[in-house]
Amino acid sequence: MKLSRLRWCVLLQLAKAWRFGLSVSISRVIKVFNLNSSLVYGFLRELEEDGLAERTQRGWWALSNTRRARVLAEYILESVNDGIHDYWVKHVPEVYYYIAEPPSVEWLGYPSEALVIVDERLKNGLKPPSGYRVIYTDMRGRRWRYEWSLGYSRGLPEQSIADLLSYDSSYPVEQYILSNISRVDLDEVAKKATAKGLKRLSTFLAFLRLATGKLLPTGFNYLTLLDEGVLNEKLSEYTMLIFANNVAEERRL
Repeated sequence: MKLSRLRWCVLLQLAKAWRFGLSVSISRVIKVFNLNSSLVYGFLRELEEDGLAERTQRGWWALSNTRRARVLAEYILESVNDGIHDYWVKHVPEVYYYIAEPPSVEWLGYPSEALVIVDERLKNGLKPPSGYRVIYTDMRGRRWRYEWSLGYSRGLPEQSIADLLSYDSSYPVEQYILSNISRVDLDEVAKKATAKGLKRLSTFLAFLRLATGKLLPTGFNYLTLLDEGVLNEKLSEYTMLIFANNVAEERRL
């Protein structure tokens, strides 16, 4: 069976969700895979007419509980290729998880545990292998996309930065922020971060302000959000980072 990319995406999400007895948000499928909404809903109507899929509530669809639908699901699932993050690629719907990593992870270095943000609906249904730090949470408001070149769901840059600041204290995401300060939307990062992540971001920006003397344009006052505990924990790391990038030398610190 030869399928278009759009049809494969829709069927794959329905098939993976079927394993967990779940339906999928079609608006989420459209956003994550960047699909044409009219074509997606047109295909769903075809599946419905064939008795293969059904609408469970407004905007949510699932495979029908029929033998033909189960055979289709098994066929689609068998077509999934191995790849990076194999467990997630093979078992979890891309609309229910994403890997939080900066765009330049190859340059910055891979963490000892990859950070994965997972829809809380799957909290009791997964058994991830070692090597992953899994955060089960509400996915509303989060931004991620399926990366065709990588074969898995990945957080958008500001979303991933916010998640790493919030949930992985050991990963040096500040290095990415410093190297890409003009391209990172700091306000978006602040909005997406948890309270803990916002303190970490603000403390780093305040330290950077001290080292450079430059006021970074943001819509939030990071100077008032500086956290003494974060500063004590990260001081040596921030100092090494500043000197490694010659920022301190420019100010003769």
